[in-house]
Amino acid sequence: MNHEQKKKIFTFLQDQIANAEFRVKAYVFDENNVRRLQRNAFTKLAMYIKNFQAGKRSLRWVTMYGLRGAGKTTLLAQLYENTKIENKHRLFLSVDQVTGVFGVSLKDVLEVYEEILGSSFEQLQEPVFLFLDEVQYDEKWGVLLKTIYDRSDKVFILATGSSALSLQASTDVARRSVFEKLYPMSFTEFIKIKNQKVETKNLCEQIHNAIFKSATAKKVYKELTRLEPKIKEYWGDIDPRDSERYMRYGTLPFMIALNNEALVYDQIKKTLERVIASDIPHIAQFSADTVSKIPMVLYAIAETEQLSMSSLSKNIEMSRSVLAHILDILERTETVWRVYPHGSHMAQARKPSKYLFTSPAFRSMYFNFIGNIKVRDNYKGKLLEDTVGLYLNRLFAGKPDVAITYDGVAGGADFIVRQGNDMFVVEVGFGDKSFVQVERTMKKSGINAKYGMVVSERSLVVDEEKNIVSIPIQYFLLL
Repeated sequence: MNHEQKKKIFTFLQDQIANAEFRVKAYVFDENNVRRLQRNAFTKLAMYIKNFQAGKRSLRWVTMYGLRGAGKTTLLAQLYENTKIENKHRLFLSVDQVTGVFGVSLKDVLEVYEEILGSSFEQLQEPVFLFLDEVQYDEKWGVLLKTIYDRSDKVFILATGSSALSLQASTDVARRSVFEKLYPMSFTEFIKIKNQKVETKNLCEQIHNAIFKSATAKKVYKELTRLEPKIKEYWGDIDPRDSERYMRYGTLPFMIALNNEALVYDQIKKTLERVIASDIPHIAQFSADTVSKIPMVLYAIAETEQLSMSSLSKNIEMSRSVLAHILDILERTETVWRVYPHGSHMAQARKPSKYLFTSPAFRSMYFNFIGNIKVRDNYKGKLLEDTVGLYLNRLFAGKPDVAITYDGVAGGADFIVRQGNDMFVVEVGFGDKSFVQVERTMKKSGINAKYGMVVSERSLVVDEEKNIVSIPIQYFLLL
């Protein structure tokens, strides 16, 4: 960093500090200057900061990661605004902006920030808060933040970036930072932000216990019947079309403010393009020809039930090893997630995996831009499958002894969820979905399901003999 760069960064940081509250205002207040309701993750992250301000210094570095467009920057801005402290002692910084515009490292920027503070991090007398967005744009972010963490217990770090961060972080970073994953929005979060309507207290937990902690399908039915008045009351003033709007684009919070649906899909397309152009190169090095074929891979996922590696690699003229690498990278950027066929490792190797989008908005975008009759036939069903998959991931991923697979035999169920000794068979679909696929999977050798469930437009119904319950979409979306 030369003298001229240092001078520009100094001026830039002074401007950032002076005008930060104005810049984050759009994330905190709506166009009528009414404070926006926050995502559910806000409460937990704000508590980390509150505890630090109260003198509890054991947890002072949080890394928030997840799908591009899931709302990390908005949440970071809201947490910045919520942290009441002298402006100079809290810094809101987009790392991609400073590295791209000034051509310097995050280390250089924070050294200049120490000059503005009038103290090195080691000699701080007052707490300092670093709100750092898109830190992956500096390849040495982990080493730098580890160093700052070790230099002073008066610095609280809240960093955001791609999901690759959690996979690439060193052991030293992992021991110091708490990693918090931000999922795409749930339906109740969508309604909260769109309509300023809060969730019914404890209803989500009660529905969760009914669906996943009952002894039998009959018990699920009884518990959901008991909760029916609360569920109907919540839905009472909600537009019935909002459930479909949610699945089409409402899982991505930045889409809610856009009234033109064509513009919505254009923005989603640009989000995916940025994943391909900006995020993927930070994780893997592909040739220009290979990168140009990534949209073809995503489109293949959008229109197929199960992904045949042999067929796709032949169609797009790409080796299976490179295709497998691309799919792995798409998983690591949270764009898709892989659902393995149920069974032994050998069985999983023989049968194709299926890939779902982590946000159904991506599949919706592909249908609206490049839709064809193959996709149209089961479009809504696949959106619901992506949505249920998102919910299952949010509820179960990362928990010990959990596996989410699917029945790889034709006509089998969409999901088999195992948590410890409990196993649930789940089928999803629009229309008056039957119990046939769940029943078929539950009868298979090695499937000792606690009970089965069908998530669809069908009303709440139980077949006690088959031990299967039909759960209306409107109930499931409140999880």
